[in-house]
Amino acid sequence: MNEQQATSRNKRKHTPHARTHAQVALVMMEEVRITELANELSNNLDAVGPTGIARIIRQADQQIFTGWRHHPAIYDQEIVSRLSELRNMAEERLLDNIVKGEKNVFVFSGCGTSGRIAWLCARSYNRILHQFHPELQRCFRYCISGGDQSLVISNELPEDDPSQGAADLLSVTEDCDGVMFFGVTCGLSAPYVAGQIEAAMHMESFVTSLIGFNPVHLARDAHVENWERTCKDVFLELESLADEEDDHRHWILNPIVGPEALTGSSRMKGGSATKVLLDAIFLPALRSVIAKITTTPASLPIQTPTEAIVLFERTARQAHHATDALASLVSLAGSVLAREDASLCYVGIDSAGLIGLLDASEMVDTYGCREDQVQTYVRGGWAVCENNEGDMTSMGPAFHLNLDHFLENVLPTLQERDGIILLSIGDDQEEHPDLGPLLAALSSSPAAVGSVHVARTREQPEYIRTLARAREVTSCAIACDILGVCNEPVFAHFALKLALNVITTGANVLRGAVYHNGMINLTVSNNKLFHRSAEIVAKLAECSTEHAKECLLKAVYETDELSPEIQHRPLSSHIEVATPLQFIVPKATLLARSATIAEAKQLLSQGQPLRSLIARDTQTP
Repeated sequence: MNEQQATSRNKRKHTPHARTHAQVALVMMEEVRITELANELSNNLDAVGPTGIARIIRQADQQIFTGWRHHPAIYDQEIVSRLSELRNMAEERLLDNIVKGEKNVFVFSGCGTSGRIAWLCARSYNRILHQFHPELQRCFRYCISGGDQSLVISNELPEDDPSQGAADLLSVTEDCDGVMFFGVTCGLSAPYVAGQIEAAMHMESFVTSLIGFNPVHLARDAHVENWERTCKDVFLELESLADEEDDHRHWILNPIVGPEALTGSSRMKGGSATKVLLDAIFLPALRSVIAKITTTPASLPIQTPTEAIVLFERTARQAHHATDALASLVSLAGSVLAREDASLCYVGIDSAGLIGLLDASEMVDTYGCREDQVQTYVRGGWAVCENNEGDMTSMGPAFHLNLDHFLENVLPTLQERDGIILLSIGDDQEEHPDLGPLLAALSSSPAAVGSVHVARTREQPEYIRTLARAREVTSCAIACDILGVCNEPVFAHFALKLALNVITTGANVLRGAVYHNGMINLTVSNNKLFHRSAEIVAKLAECSTEHAKECLLKAVYETDELSPEIQHRPLSSHIEVATPLQFIVPKATLLARSATIAEAKQLLSQGQPLRSLIARDTQTP
């Protein structure tokens, strides 16, 4: 009996949510959402140096597969059985599209990194299917809060709008016979996704799945403006529907992968685990469909979700084998980001550049970087993205992705303080004459240059070897024995994501933007981040959360006394004011330690690393 046949549907629906008395007691002890906890592995993340940082993140990433404490992990039967049934359902609907001409679609949705993973997966699956059935209309679709501009820039406020989430979902599914919808919110905290789940779970034509990494009872229960429900209300209702006997339309996929190495930074394990879950469903489904519609032999033995997960676990180990090389790039990037006037540029060859976008887009909100401090450029530009809204270059400098723009307008301005990291995937050893102008310009650039290349061997591509003969290049070669499926490098993308997470997380630790294992200069740009910021201030200043919120508002409005008018404004109004501002959390922390606004601003103006400034023994004037 294979994995797809192993578990009866009724047993599958009821086993997952049964808890022993001991488990209930443990759950009661865990009042904080797991995704917001500090990871015990990384308590000294800011004190171990580049190699130590890479090793700690390596250990934390293993929890994607090993799980955390007593909670269900991705390999556990209760998770695998759900993945298996969803895989079978996806295969059946894909075949109905091809054989019967039906119009079933598969929609992935999320905010921030979750939305970018939704886009990346939809793009990959469409490309795989198109190779074998090019006349089939693209049936994998995505939503991201804030639209496609959020693929490139931090755009957190739309996450708070459940009505827009529902409207976006209905917009991409209005012409369909049936929909398999996957709403992704790593912390079970995004109102945008909750609005979509609420709309989808009562529609007969929808199969509705929630992906996240907390137990459902720990979903966010905060008030959402202009909405009568909370995320917790909606997700508990979905869980109740999923537990009904013979229900096959409502699903929850929430293996517990443990706290992030950087507290609350769900772009890391959360984003990676999301890709593993979606690929564990759709790669086996696509392989089976392709085997039935073509005589082309399948080149990869992934018939079940478990087989896919095993390959991703192997890929993660192989990516982290490059720890020493990654540590060297952490040092390079850390030296760049430590300079307020410096910039780090990812230059990606084809789809490797998409992983650069995925990584760079989180630097503003997570670490308070300048909007242009970490940028990505892609050979092929927007055409490689295959996104909903097409070429968005006209939206401003941040959207100039093309390599020509980098060569003509960015590279000539870079100095010794700046850095460039080349990104590439594959075993191609051709010389690529079109890269000649880039290599020539890099050879003479004063900026530091590094590279990350993912292939089946550690042999660097010819263009890197050519460049290394002309100048110093800090190189990282990652050898993965399997890069992808049907020429789509889904495993190489995963390896590259893990590598870039190490580099930019480590770099921001080195620049002093992390204290122990917590972010201390995040941007206060939506409801979730306001409350997270308050919790950070409360922890650092050893004060109540309510006092921390007051200090946040004082920092936002730069006042030592909050007027009644300010205090009565809705939270969305405070967030609108706070979003473009820098240093709100460190400023609020100093205020909570009895500094005045003038004293806090004076301390911040001294140019000390933020970590040093807010360390527990820091004395305010």
